[in-house]
Amino acid sequence: MADDRDELLVRKFFEDNAVEVPDDGFTRRVMRRLPDRERRLSRIWAAVCAVAGVLMLLKFNWLGVLVSYIGSLVKGIGLPSDDIGSYALALVSVLFLIFLGGYKVLSEE
Repeated sequence: MADDRDELLVRKFFEDNAVEVPDDGFTRRVMRRLPDRERRLSRIWAAVCAVAGVLMLLKFNWLGVLVSYIGSLVKGIGLPSDDIGSYALALVSVLFLIFLGGYKVLSEE
């Protein structure tokens, strides 16, 4: 009972002595700046990682190695190995879609 009375007294005190601080658009300016900087840094980081990945792909000849591995896989399971490049492209495309979908799911959480 005394706690309710104290709570009412405190609430009434703060209602009577409330001071309004002028915002002058400060909050809007701050909120407008925060996401833009974050989004810009995210795009720059993604571009740097993509360039690094392409450079590593070219430097270490990953595409040639991947095609040779897929070729040995195609021969191992008995598929016709006339066009190993198309099998490689299909596998890389499927893997890309899987990773892209996983990234999309994780980024939405």
